[in-house]
Amino acid sequence: MDDIKWTSWTKAPFPPERPKEEPKLDEWQKVWKPLVDLRNDREVGIKHMFYEWDKEMEIMQKIQKCQRVWDHSKTMIPEVIDYLLWTAQNAPSKQHEAYYEVYWTADRKVLDELSKYTWGCTHCRIPPSTWQNSQMNANMYMLFVAKEPDTQLNANADGTLKGNEVAARWENAYVSIGIAMGLVMRAAASIGFSTGCNKSHNDINGDNFWEKKLGILDDVIAGKKKITYGIGIGFPKEGVERWESDQTELAIGAANGSNLTTTDMDKNPRTGKKFRKIKIVDIKKHAGETIQCPNGDWHKIPEKADIKINTMRVRHIDTHKIK
Repeated sequence: MDDIKWTSWTKAPFPPERPKEEPKLDEWQKVWKPLVDLRNDREVGIKHMFYEWDKEMEIMQKIQKCQRVWDHSKTMIPEVIDYLLWTAQNAPSKQHEAYYEVYWTADRKVLDELSKYTWGCTHCRIPPSTWQNSQMNANMYMLFVAKEPDTQLNANADGTLKGNEVAARWENAYVSIGIAMGLVMRAAASIGFSTGCNKSHNDINGDNFWEKKLGILDDVIAGKKKITYGIGIGFPKEGVERWESDQTELAIGAANGSNLTTTDMDKNPRTGKKFRKIKIVDIKKHAGETIQCPNGDWHKIPEKADIKINTMRVRHIDTHKIK
């Protein structure tokens, strides 16, 4: 038996295999075979296309959800940062004009500092209190600042060029920023990162924190630049729900982050807007206590910062066929 090959031994009981014959085609099949092959190829192509569509829809559903708690033990590699910045710089804009600038950081010390000036995530409306927007305190933050372009390519009806002070030019800036943010979020999600957008870039006691930090205070005062939106990008903290923020401070006395003061100041010295007085409470020290804010309301201090979510709601965004 040692001389017998295993293959010949296994095939011995069965009749010898007949050579395979190509299936015979009738005349109809001969004529239409190219079309049949095309149809079959198309079906395979459509199947693969649907796979890509499913992936795109998963990405869209992922970036709808704001990530608010991050793994700070991890860092963004330079190649990823460069790719995301390239995406922000190369997003389409009306007539290819430069309607914004991008400010960014992946430095943990800087990120922690910036996060202290993101009040505006409502905890309670009555009595009013607010958290910081912890989605900003990610592994990387990218902030879009609208600006007057160095070109003027929009014309008035009489053929003259529109000045940058025209409202339509700022509308172009906001639209361009929205397009760029969406593309950056998609790019980040497609390579495995989570994201969270933030609009709250407020100061405390009128200190112009963000404008000074970015070095754009003079341009903001002159009406040439405006801080708009930012994106936190990075590694979600494992084992924690995305809305379970790890921040420990709650501002009682205001439901959003606009025009806040911890002093007796009445108005913002730059904008002239009336201040809303707040008290910042450390929830680690005062959880479960009832504390009065400067406006006279009493607040029950929570034990942790769980942020409300909205993506479970149905948005009534309808589509209408134009006839």
